[in-house]
Amino acid sequence: MQAAKFSLFSMIIIMVGVPLYALPATLTLPTGVRPGVKELTLEQAVQQLKDSRKTGWSLVEAARSLVADRMVYSRRNSFDSPGISFSRGYGYCLQHADALSYLLNQLGFSARVVHAFHNRFPDGKITSHAWVSVSLGAENRYIDSLFYNEETGELEFIPLSEISEVSPALKLLTYWGATAVNAHRYYFTGKDL
Repeated sequence: MQAAKFSLFSMIIIMVGVPLYALPATLTLPTGVRPGVKELTLEQAVQQLKDSRKTGWSLVEAARSLVADRMVYSRRNSFDSPGISFSRGYGYCLQHADALSYLLNQLGFSARVVHAFHNRFPDGKITSHAWVSVSLGAENRYIDSLFYNEETGELEFIPLSEISEVSPALKLLTYWGATAVNAHRYYFTGKDL
């Protein structure tokens, strides 16, 4: 009985404490749309991409580029949904990947968010990351709005652990956990990246 009470109490502390820990970081991010970008929802972006008359991999690149140009990396808006993150122009990797995956699926592609817990980035850091796997016909490619070389069409990081699809359960846990992790990194570095 004591262990059950402790477990329930611990869960409540964690469930409430994690978002509270992230709240000061969230409050430092300016409200509204990021300066330099115009208001644009994901739905409006889908229509804009359709109106471009691009097709195939050119349309995939247009969607990837739109997310890359619109959204800057931010550790301070972990509470925002992918749609709000896209509209505001701020987001961390999962928000970028979710927004890009949404656009591509609405454009008729088969796209899913994938991740690996260990990835080596150009600066030597090893950390978790989420990006998009997209299929067109029999061809599948990995694309990313944050670490991607447009000229070569390749990721600019190396997955070191298994790549897997982000399940709904993992997505929920990641969105909740990312609030504290991102805030913690922001508190210690004073930077969004």
